[in-house]
Amino acid sequence: MAQDAEMAEKHSQRSQDRGVARRHAFLQAAREVFLEQGYVAASVNDVVRRAGGSLATLYAQFGNKEGLFLAVAQELHEELVRAMTPGNVDHLPLEEGLQIIGEKFLRTTLSPDNLAFFRIIVGEGRHFPEQVQRYLAQGGAEKVRGVIAGYLTERGVKSGDPEMNASYLMELWRTRHQYRALAAPDYKLSDADLVAHVRQGVEFFLRAARD
Repeated sequence: MAQDAEMAEKHSQRSQDRGVARRHAFLQAAREVFLEQGYVAASVNDVVRRAGGSLATLYAQFGNKEGLFLAVAQELHEELVRAMTPGNVDHLPLEEGLQIIGEKFLRTTLSPDNLAFFRIIVGEGRHFPEQVQRYLAQGGAEKVRGVIAGYLTERGVKSGDPEMNASYLMELWRTRHQYRALAAPDYKLSDADLVAHVRQGVEFFLRAARD
């Protein structure tokens, strides 16, 4: 009896592992298909061909094409939030800390996956208005804004509202670069130019905040 129970448990664990691996394969393939083709043109058959498995398994895990898209969007969103949210900079002087936050924020904003995800969310938003609102309300930018606002407060920047100051600073950082990158897929910002651009934004903001 004990041996049978152990064998049944191992079989159940292997089935769960296969299910997790299959889900991961579907999500990876679906990410490629959606980012390449958009929601309307994408085919779940293309996803199955890339991932392997069966259409029945895909539908069992995600329900339909919409469920698959929302699962991909959620996974991408969580990855981008983690990449965009800065680590602890409390030990650094104000200007150095803002520089690190700004570089991380802008690099993530201009990453190919982030730009492609932004295009899909905006372009296909009419199909998923609630998802778009959730993305805008809970996106990585909101977390970064909160970090910056708290950091400014802790560092004694008393001029203006911390949340508004953080918003101004973030706009100084991404400014024309995000829009140009969205409009022109071949647009590139060198690392040296990115660092210099973030520094100019920090310096401009601090001059205004200290006046």
